[in-house]
Amino acid sequence: MKALITLALAGLLAAPAYAAQTLNTGKSTLGFTFKQMGVPTEGRFKSFNANVAFDAAKPEATKAEFTVDLASIDVGSSDGNNAVKGKAFFNTNAGAAKATFVAKSVKALGGGKFEARGPLTLKGVSRDIVSTFTAKTAGDETTLEGSFPLLRLQYKVGDGDWDDTEAIADQVNVKYKFVLNGK
Repeated sequence: MKALITLALAGLLAAPAYAAQTLNTGKSTLGFTFKQMGVPTEGRFKSFNANVAFDAAKPEATKAEFTVDLASIDVGSSDGNNAVKGKAFFNTNAGAAKATFVAKSVKALGGGKFEARGPLTLKGVSRDIVSTFTAKTAGDETTLEGSFPLLRLQYKVGDGDWDDTEAIADQVNVKYKFVLNGK
């Protein structure tokens, strides 16, 4: 038994350690753009978090999970914010007030660019997405900047009277800048 424990500990010590980085929320942003009545419109989420272990030299070993507080949405007006928190959009009062993304795979594309794949879960609907991003490290800080498109109606965002894509486009482009501290 002692030999088995020693062997297990030796294996753990020999494996590369990837400490989770800390998301610097003060320097990070999570926003989106879409068209409403043909006019480009922007919004953002004020509250989100991440558990990340990313090494640009070994992207395939990445572990990452992102959580967004949907009630923290800001579309630029209190009326708009209240509308998107309602039942037809994010339904934040019904307990589905979070969206999550878990990276199942990350690969290098070359030139400091990467691709992450995994499920995005929103309003109880889970679909795989692909996000491309860049990674830049300066000292103890790594900045990941990227984007991905999503079709809001696939996630039941804008149900009922709001499913008219002439009024609000189906495609929403999500863009992010995540600043991670630690290595």
